[in-house]
Amino acid sequence: MIERILLLYPRRYRVEYGEEILAVHREATVDAPPLERLRETADITAHAVRMRLGVDSASPTGRFLADAAPFVVAAAAAGSGMHLSEWYASVVASPAPPMLFLDAWSALLFAAAVVVVGAITALTGRWRAGAGAVALGSTGWAVAAAAYGPGMGSPLPAVMALITALLVVAVPPDTRPAPEACAVAGAMAAAVWLPMTALYAEVLPFSTDYGAWPLLAPAITALLWALRTRSRGVREVAVVTVASLPLLAGAYARAWGYPLPIVVITLALPLAGALAAGVYALRPPRRTDRPGPA
Repeated sequence: MIERILLLYPRRYRVEYGEEILAVHREATVDAPPLERLRETADITAHAVRMRLGVDSASPTGRFLADAAPFVVAAAAAGSGMHLSEWYASVVASPAPPMLFLDAWSALLFAAAVVVVGAITALTGRWRAGAGAVALGSTGWAVAAAAYGPGMGSPLPAVMALITALLVVAVPPDTRPAPEACAVAGAMAAAVWLPMTALYAEVLPFSTDYGAWPLLAPAITALLWALRTRSRGVREVAVVTVASLPLLAGAYARAWGYPLPIVVITLALPLAGALAAGVYALRPPRRTDRPGPA
């Protein structure tokens, strides 16, 4: 397996350092327990992805990924939380006793739970451990969704889960999100998950959101964030757009092909950015007490 992971490195780097990386990995995992071997393999995978993308904390891409990371984690948790809530609502509504089997569907539920726990851990202070769990859970989700096959409706959920895992592991390891960013990301996840859970529990006066709410909530978050920081909204919308990828597959699936929900889903973030830019342009400039030139 490690030989295949080495293929993620750029060719020149792999030729120069591949044997050394392979030897160090074998030495570190020769008598290690399974979880330790998995962690070592995950570290090498993350390093290979960062090398391939040219990402570090000094590069613009690295800084952008660091800004987006808490929101990607939060969106992954919201998507997984919705999946768990929908399953639980179906269990409560069914007269049959709940049953789980060793199959792809149960693997999806387990992976979703890992993502949720990992995201809570990451956003409440233990970033590295939590982000690693989110990446691991998202990878497991992608594998289980691919194994579930036609039951997922399309290959898009597996692809988006894999992209989520890659985004998380591509974040430079020497960066940590600010507590304020984690708080905003956590609020966004709650704003996505809670109304959808109420919808699944049939306590709302309507039976479907046509997939719109999971992407409307991040758009509203980006708008409020931009207004609070008095910015043009470009950075906030870009960050939340990347973070919305884990929610994209489910949103379009729940739109059921209706044109209006698809238009709303597609335009939510661009419109939020345009509105933030408009408010920024209409605001009067900040006053200063400094005297002007004589």
